[in-house]
Amino acid sequence: MSNMKDQTISDPRSATIKHLRETAAGRVENTSLRSVAREIGMSPTGLKKFLLGTAPYSPTVRRLRNWYVQYAAKLDHVVDRHVASAALSVLVHDLPQASRGQTATCVLDCVGRGFVDRGLSQPGWVNELRQEYGPEHQA
Repeated sequence: MSNMKDQTISDPRSATIKHLRETAAGRVENTSLRSVAREIGMSPTGLKKFLLGTAPYSPTVRRLRNWYVQYAAKLDHVVDRHVASAALSVLVHDLPQASRGQTATCVLDCVGRGFVDRGLSQPGWVNELRQEYGPEHQA
């Protein structure tokens, strides 16, 4: 496995921290720092530091992903790669690190089959996230 894939598996969705930061910053621009911090469940100071580029602690990342999944669903009612990735991270977060990738791939397999069984095309993010979590776990 490449070093990038190792990083992805050891810290799933680390690439989405930038997206979480951008989404939170956009929300702050449209409302206020305090209201967004309240929505996320963190202090305004902590949110400000995150928006300025400070690396968040694991509990903060979890709060941000939970908030993002809820906020993104309200925003445009569209599940894109970022929303699916954040939701998947929330779902597997409490599992042991070693089994997150395999479990995430299993969830993706079920979601993919749900689309196929109903005669629908799988969204592109299903296969993208399968690859991200590791092709060795694909069915």
